[in-house]
Amino acid sequence: MDTSHHSTRRTLLIAACVAALLLTPLNLVAAAPGQSIIPLLQDQLGLTETQVRGGLGALLVFVRERLTKADFDVLAETIPNADRIMQDTKLRGVVTGPLDDMEDYERALSNLGIGQPLASKFAPAVLQTLGQTGHTRERDILARVIS
Repeated sequence: MDTSHHSTRRTLLIAACVAALLLTPLNLVAAAPGQSIIPLLQDQLGLTETQVRGGLGALLVFVRERLTKADFDVLAETIPNADRIMQDTKLRGVVTGPLDDMEDYERALSNLGIGQPLASKFAPAVLQTLGQTGHTRERDILARVIS
């Protein structure tokens, strides 16, 4: 057998393996960006889709002013149509003014029919759900603001 032909085949095989490794995403375990956490929160909290979307919209409004644009953009990617949800939250009167602290945020949830003690469980449930769906980076970004 021609050793130079064998050596060339081996080199090509190694190059193909290296290329495959370099092209494989490192986050195979994490959930896909944009995968909706909304149904999971509905089940966990016993709320309607409208309530969950409104609660997420209010939460995004609250954290937008407290995060860098880059961190906010990473977080917002986990919520499909995040910009529209925030806009709807304001248009529907869920958020009617500045949300200065978590108490203001939880009071805004009452405009969705989410009173206490459930309102105080909403943001922690979002953290938990982000972690369960493999969005640990996003969970950590949000935790810095609401914890």
